[in-house]
Amino acid sequence: MKAFKLDELDRQIIERLAQDARISNRAIARELAVTEGTIRARLKRLFDEKIIRITAVANVDRLTKPLVALLWIDVEQSADIPSVAKALAAQMQISYVATMLGRCDVMAVALVEDGDQLIAYIHQTIDRIAGVRQVRHTVVNQFLKHDYRWTMILKD
Repeated sequence: MKAFKLDELDRQIIERLAQDARISNRAIARELAVTEGTIRARLKRLFDEKIIRITAVANVDRLTKPLVALLWIDVEQSADIPSVAKALAAQMQISYVATMLGRCDVMAVALVEDGDQLIAYIHQTIDRIAGVRQVRHTVVNQFLKHDYRWTMILKD
């Protein structure tokens, strides 16, 4: 994937869309004192280069009784890290997966309904992934900030 340099106008457009992705090109142009054509061209380039994507984000706080768990996963051998990470990324309950240096080999974030579901999910699904040696978990108590503006765009 090639690097792409954003200029100040690109950053302002992204910031404005982060506040309200439904805003019109005309309104953005008016706010940033440029033409609508400029905004349209910039957005086309940002979409074409896969710098941005418009998507809906669910507010976890509005779910009935969500439980967000950070899963710290150790693997049997370092060679197992890619396959374990890929298997975790394929799981519906997992919203974030990263390979790590330090505290664990792979970190994942899971969203479940309650503690019983979390424990069952760890023992019946994650523990059974080939190469997983140990799973430790931490439950999120309260979200103070989760900024979605700068994140990885997944391949389709």
